[in-house]
Parts: sequence; C-alpha cells; structure tokens
Amino acid sequence: MMEVSSQGNLDSKMEEIFSRIAEFVGKSDDSGSLAESEEEGISGDAATAIRSRAPQVGDHVISHHFRHAYFTATILSFDKDDMSYHIQWDDGDPTGRNPKYNQVALNIEPDEDDFGVGESVFFPQGSYGATDGNNTGGMRYHEGIVDSVVERDGVKYFSGHHSKGEDDGKWVTFRGYQYEFKDMTTKQLRIAPNAMDALFLA
Repeated sequence: MMEVSSQGNLDSKMEEIFSRIAEFVGKSDDSGSLAESEEEGISGDAATAIRSRAPQVGDHVISHHFRHAYFTATILSFDKDDMSYHIQWDDGDPTGRNPKYNQVALNIEPDEDDFGVGESVFFPQGSYGATDGNNTGGMRYHEGIVDSVVERDGVKYFSGHHSKGEDDGKWVTFRGYQYEFKDMTTKQLRIAPNAMDALFLA
C-alpha cells in the first residue's frame, strides 16, 4: 500500500497513478467503449453513469482559476499527457485557462442523494464586478465540506464550511466571505470531481 501523509501527498500520488492510466489508455485502439468497460468488470449502466460525471469537451463546468476560487467556463479540449483541460471562461478572462482534471466539475444540478455529510462540494459565495478589458464579472465558487443535512417539506438543505483557508493560499478578503455556508440546496451546489472520473475522460 502507498503511504499518504497529507492531502497534497494524496493528490500527487493520484496524479501519478492517472498519468500511468492515461498512457495505458492511449495505447488502446478503441478507447472507452462500453464493451471494454464490461470486460473490466464495470457494467454498462455503471460506466455510463460514471462517464456522465466526467467533464467532456463542450461541457459547461465550474473550474479553478487562482487561489482556490472557481468560476464558470466551457471545456475546449483535454490533454491526456498532463491530465489538464483547456477552457474558455464565461466572463472572457484570458488567464488561468488550463486547470487539472481534479479542478473541474460539471455545472449541473446533482441529485440530493449524490452526496452527504463529510463530502466535498463547490458552493457559491460572493460575486465580482467586471474588469475593463479583462472580464464581465459573475459568481464566485469555492471548495467546501458538507457538515450537516436537514430535510424540510421534502427538500434537503446542506450546510458546511470552506475546506481551504488563508494558510492554503486562498483569498479570504473578498466581499461576502463567510467561513460557513448554510441551507443550500442542490440548485446551488455542485459535486467536486472524483479521481475515478478521470478514468473516463475522453
């Protein structure tokens, strides 16, 4: 078994593993067919479900920019060699357009049962104005951890906190910053990427 002493160490190990997987997949003549997935012990339905969570070219996503801030964008291409995307920001910003696979998540509403307490999400907090000649402004998203889930009138509400702070290099002085997020629904939250999703990147 690998020894993993920190989150940073885990991320590094996972990048190494998936880089090797990418090399192997790249040697295959037929990449990502359902038949191959079934041969590897993954049912067609399961493979389709997993593939649907992995951002693909043309998908609208939430993506990392700088300092643990996330914004909306569209995927233009994916580079298997270094497991990174090339994206176009919705606001037109020309910088920070090559996030790693684990810094991008589909901008679609998840099901209420897709995540729970202790799991990672992206949540909105704080908007930003346009910068002349650079971007048009928009909503800012952040990495968070769900601390509690309550159900009221048949709707689940999720509360939690930022998983990155100033010690991680995160910018925490923006207008509207609060350590916690409260009573958000799936309409507001997005599921943070899972390392296994990278197996199905096109």
